[in-house]
Amino acid sequence: MRPRVVVYLAAEELAQLRREAARRRLSLSRYTKERLTLQDQDAAPALHDGAFPMLSEKRLAEIVRGAVMGDGRPVAEQLRTLIVMLDQFVLNALIRLPEIPEAQKKQALAVGERRHRDWQHEVQDILRQLRAESAGDRHTPANGASA
Repeated sequence: MRPRVVVYLAAEELAQLRREAARRRLSLSRYTKERLTLQDQDAAPALHDGAFPMLSEKRLAEIVRGAVMGDGRPVAEQLRTLIVMLDQFVLNALIRLPEIPEAQKKQALAVGERRHRDWQHEVQDILRQLRAESAGDRHTPANGASA
């Protein structure tokens, strides 16, 4: 399977790409790939006449690096915080949990698995709620105004 690249475009930008692809009788995917990679050197000059200037490989790499470094720092910091929290949780749980007698291990295992499944379902519910809230936030203007 080939790697995928996801690009977010404004509606007008996407419409322009579709028009140019149709005009050249290419799929949107093929046209976009040619615009990014210039694999078809004979068509390269023709690709520059649209509304989207060709990005050099170096410039594209700079944009990606900037996006990853710029937006990645808060996420990385949150992940570090989460790792520390999980580590402390496990340490505290292991310190406080008593050893289970051999006669009760089977029952304890069943109870632990049930609690784990319950916990997983709860996490899934929380994630669904967060995703729904996040999807709702995308439709809210950045300045907090409503239509």
